[in-house]
Amino acid sequence: MITEEQRKARKQHIGSSDVACLFTDEDGKSLNPFATALDLWVEKYYEVEPLDETEAMRHGNLYEDVLIQFAAGELQCLIEQEPERMNYICKDHPIFACNLDGKTVPADGSDVCIVEAKTTALAGEWGVPGTDDVPLRVNLQVHQQMLCSGFNKAFVVVLLGGFRLHEEIYVVERNDKIIQAIIDRGEQFWNDHVLTGIPPEQNEPGDVSVFKRIVRVPEKMADVSDEDVLAWEYAKTDLIRAEKKEKGLFVEVLKQLGDAEGAALLDGRTFTYFEQNGADKIDRKALKQNYPETYAAVTTPNQFRVPRIKKA
Repeated sequence: MITEEQRKARKQHIGSSDVACLFTDEDGKSLNPFATALDLWVEKYYEVEPLDETEAMRHGNLYEDVLIQFAAGELQCLIEQEPERMNYICKDHPIFACNLDGKTVPADGSDVCIVEAKTTALAGEWGVPGTDDVPLRVNLQVHQQMLCSGFNKAFVVVLLGGFRLHEEIYVVERNDKIIQAIIDRGEQFWNDHVLTGIPPEQNEPGDVSVFKRIVRVPEKMADVSDEDVLAWEYAKTDLIRAEKKEKGLFVEVLKQLGDAEGAALLDGRTFTYFEQNGADKIDRKALKQNYPETYAAVTTPNQFRVPRIKKA
């Protein structure tokens, strides 16, 4: 697990978890299913608000130490995890930096190896344990770590979900062609986009949640395309109309359903309208009135930006 200082330093470098964003498949889609090169550009070029912990991040942090211990037992060696000794900046290409989950401490004088811990429910992406048949994004990640650290092998220990949970270890050997591709693509991205402020072009749209995290400069006005703003306005209007239409159609279905909980469809499927349990509702007004100290302790300001077009 990295320190807060290391987290802040990530903005100055291309990290190992960033690399897959820079590569695409044959359809032009990012090899990182969670982010694109455009999202990465936003993170590196702008000052952004901290990212809230996702469920995937929480699981990764929760099981990291357990997976490292499992790997130590399977590999029959100690694995170092001291955060300050896991950070590497590439000497020849300093725009690249990484933070390892761990590295082996061999007792027999053999080479030190990277240990990368993963948790995933996408077990189908992973091949035969003991081989290098890992997802491409993971292969790129550990090769970036080899570039920065100089190590030649990585053990990827992963907790695979699915029918049952099970731990497996994969072995990825250094491939200089992959490393050179990372260097070429990373430096091109950094020089052409991060240093210039010019966003990369791509087939996929960026993640709106990333753009929302950009720290705004008060009263600063920018030049934007009227065409794009109007296209967004029309799309928003169409969405409102579609939502109203969906609600109207749903009312028609419920009207026909009457007091029944379900109905059989002609194609063999079944439409149901069952109750389900959701999160408990909290009476905020009563909580604030009757338990003001508790209310103050468990609430935080909820400020957010809303896009609007004002009349001239």
